[in-house]
Amino acid sequence: MKQIDLKDKKILYQLDRDSSQTNKQIARKVKLSEMTTSNKIKRLISLNIVDNFYVKTNPSYLGYTHIKVYLRLHNITKAKETEIINHLKKQKAIFWLSTLRGKYDIVLSIYVKSIFEFSQKYHELFLKYQEFILDRNVIVLESASSFTKAYLLPRQESEEIIYSEGESLHEHSKSHQKRVGARVGKTQTKIDKKDEELLKILSKNARESFVNIATKLKASADTVKYRIKNLEKKGIITGFSTKINFNKLNNSYHLIFLKLHNMTSQKFSKMKTFTKTNKNIVVYIKTIGDHEVELEVETSNKEELDKLIKDLRDNFSNEIKDYDLLEVTEEHLLNYYNF
Repeated sequence: MKQIDLKDKKILYQLDRDSSQTNKQIARKVKLSEMTTSNKIKRLISLNIVDNFYVKTNPSYLGYTHIKVYLRLHNITKAKETEIINHLKKQKAIFWLSTLRGKYDIVLSIYVKSIFEFSQKYHELFLKYQEFILDRNVIVLESASSFTKAYLLPRQESEEIIYSEGESLHEHSKSHQKRVGARVGKTQTKIDKKDEELLKILSKNARESFVNIATKLKASADTVKYRIKNLEKKGIITGFSTKINFNKLNNSYHLIFLKLHNMTSQKFSKMKTFTKTNKNIVVYIKTIGDHEVELEVETSNKEELDKLIKDLRDNFSNEIKDYDLLEVTEEHLLNYYNF
């Protein structure tokens, strides 16, 4: 893009990697003055390249299961689709909502504590619009990792941020408890009202200053800092990131469903390693549903996307039974703590 230069991209990478960094910290890493860095961030916001700054949370440690719902619509006008999108944007517990091009028209991510709750939520959300829903696909997330947007910079390696792990619906195995027990101690970690308020504030602006947050919480800045560190230590906060508008970067955003067979734990590990070393893959999800792995990828041209798919098929020729490709046309909602 002519609107942004390499320094802008370096700033975007740092904001994506950890948006809680101060302007001074970012300035040091991108080798600019603090004032220039501040002005560049303001400009990125004014250009709508940066939509907002948000906190990443791990739903499984709060007792939630992450479920994705894909919807295929029919007999629908643009106005009715917009009405459905606006309806879904207002719903609590939905943390991601996007429109798609391809096999499905809408995808949403929702947090629930039980299958019964999900059934109730689904009924509440879509009863009014069921005549427009031709098909649906429900996917349960077993584990998921996001990766920093390394494609922004040459010679930049992706860094992994786990944002969801653990068996679904409160049923952790003994091996999982042993693996994370030292850090978490139990399946569900209790938080108090102040922590809930804090997460709501950070979900709207992860760069809010400790002083401003302290005023809202009627607490000291030191208390706010301590609470954030404690939520990180418990594994509830997994990171701070930035919603970057891929359309404004002239990028494409795709979802790849991988239907696999002949898989072993070693092969899943190999696939996870592959995703981390590919700069265009920003999310890796191990799923329970009609496909076993889901990838979210951002590319700057069709050639990058074609190469990624070819590399996947070359590296896993005996494991990939089939795949589906969907394009994200617009992200309408991203809020990891939408309660």
